[in-house]
Amino acid sequence: MEFITSVNKTRNGKCNMNITVVVLHYENIKDTRECLDSLKKYLDDTKNNINVVVVDNGSIKEKTAAIEKEYLNDKIHFIESGENLGFAKGNNIGFHYAKYELHSDIIILANNDLIFKQVDFMNQIAKEMIENHIDVAGPRIISLVDHKNQNPVPYAHPDLVSVNKRIFKLHVLKIMCYFGVDKFFQTIFSRKYSTDVKSDDYQLHGACLIMANNYVKNYDGLYPKTFMYMEEDILKYITKRDNLIMKYFDGAEVFHKEGSSTEKIYGEGRKKRLFYYKWNIDGCKKLRQLMKSGRDK
Repeated sequence: MEFITSVNKTRNGKCNMNITVVVLHYENIKDTRECLDSLKKYLDDTKNNINVVVVDNGSIKEKTAAIEKEYLNDKIHFIESGENLGFAKGNNIGFHYAKYELHSDIIILANNDLIFKQVDFMNQIAKEMIENHIDVAGPRIISLVDHKNQNPVPYAHPDLVSVNKRIFKLHVLKIMCYFGVDKFFQTIFSRKYSTDVKSDDYQLHGACLIMANNYVKNYDGLYPKTFMYMEEDILKYITKRDNLIMKYFDGAEVFHKEGSSTEKIYGEGRKKRLFYYKWNIDGCKKLRQLMKSGRDK
């Protein structure tokens, strides 16, 4: 019955959906400011009730106090995690607040380096998510570095064999990293971005994830056992396992300050590359554990 009511409201142009954008902030004040500035135009939306929740994921308090003082109001909320909980748990703090305190129908998990330019972005996703009963969606994500669309991403790990192969490759590259030769083998990990969305053989880029309907009703955010990396793969696995509807939606668009190529990680210092390998391996192991256990959330 809730679906029918929502669809009728959308078609009559009176959607009145509660939409919350969760912005995960960690240290980078400039990006967070620009993201919030780009979201301000939606806060006076007369069709939808738009809120923004900024989760400070363990930043130095002095660095974020100025942002909170500048932006805090009845539409922009700030929450402190107290420590760096990683990508999934950090986002989940905001998801929980959006779901239980703001009673949101649609929750958008957004990287703080996103820029929202599309004026009717919220109206487009509200209509798409509710009328088509979509549980998880991702918009066009245009890189401001190379101007490529980062969504969708090929579904690379549909079974245990593929996950085990990735773990093995990551371990090899981690060892190579100590000798400074891992960057020469970066093509092992390159994922080509796909525009072929005729099948469901893809997953969504984690920079902007839109949740509604059964996902918001039955889950309290992302799978919480990762620190960083593999969240998109795990989300794809869960949506397939639980027969949820996941869709790439090109009627909505955001801009991402990050390049669309995974090659950027190999231009970083060894310490950062080791960090990348460590938490990718950990994320892969969490996905493998989830596949084996079946119903573990």
